[in-house]
Amino acid sequence: MEKTSELVWLYVKRRPFIKEMLKYDLVNYSRLARKLCKDIFNSQSGFYAVRAALMRMAPRLRKREGDMEGKVLEVLKRTKLTIKSKVAVVIASAPLSIDAISHVKSGESYTYIAEQHEISRVLRSKSIISVEQNQNLFILSSSPDIETTPGVISNILYLLATEGINVSEFISAYTDTLLVIKEADTSRAYDILSSLLR
Repeated sequence: MEKTSELVWLYVKRRPFIKEMLKYDLVNYSRLARKLCKDIFNSQSGFYAVRAALMRMAPRLRKREGDMEGKVLEVLKRTKLTIKSKVAVVIASAPLSIDAISHVKSGESYTYIAEQHEISRVLRSKSIISVEQNQNLFILSSSPDIETTPGVISNILYLLATEGINVSEFISAYTDTLLVIKEADTSRAYDILSSLLR
């Protein structure tokens, strides 16, 4: 029984949508248990144990994540949102001489977030791997509590993802969270983020 509970927890933990459904008690436990039995054990033999594990897990998720959600929302209420338009993302294999809003070295590549007019002078560089133009930069400026409150960033990214909005670049630096989003998705992303920050 213990092993079944652990396997069910691992399965649910890797699937945030199922976790949310359990947290808000929006799930048919029998139906979900049948799906998990098929996915985990490739048989229905552990159905009752899986269903019992899910039913025990749901109240714990509600308690734990409910407390965490309150703390996340408190941080988000004190967060300011700024949008910078006409931004480009440049990825290069060597450092570039560019006045960037932000940049990071990761492994063998360098990623720059810069105003579009800044990148024109480096576009011919042989070290450029890719350039994404027509992007907007969302800057979320939070209180220092963001450093010690788990789930703030995942909440933001989850809401954007559920609306089909891709974050092409993401940087978190102390109290600032930078999200680069396509210009075409800007108004929807703004609506989502501004409603979250109220």
